[in-house]
Amino acid sequence: MLTALAGLATCLGASSITTWLLNRYDRRHPAVDVDKLVRRIEELNRQIDLSTLADKLDALNNAVKELAYLRIRERHENAMRHGWLHPNEKHVLEQLYSAYHALGGNGTGTQMIEDIRRLPSIPPGGDPMSRMSDETVEPPETY
Repeated sequence: MLTALAGLATCLGASSITTWLLNRYDRRHPAVDVDKLVRRIEELNRQIDLSTLADKLDALNNAVKELAYLRIRERHENAMRHGWLHPNEKHVLEQLYSAYHALGGNGTGTQMIEDIRRLPSIPPGGDPMSRMSDETVEPPETY
């Protein structure tokens, strides 16, 4: 009889602990209302106009392509005027051209990058550590 009572007490204790743990889990992890989530997703999809997003993305791509082209052209003109281009600047322009080309740019941009690739990487008869400067630096005035 004592063994039966001990067994019953153990079962009740284990059952209570299990119930307590399950209730605690349920409080921390509430059930997800899948239907509510589906309705919310459908509502958001109705609010988003994908054609407008596509138009904006096209406009942004065109703007980036044009800016890349302008930067390549600017550096190309400067490099052609000086007759050389520092290797780091060549590297930056190669990366910029890759982005420009990936966005659909070609033609004149391709010709310019090929011209840049053929330029020497050190100034003619100059210091290999120097860089080109777009600005003309005037000496400060002395009073």
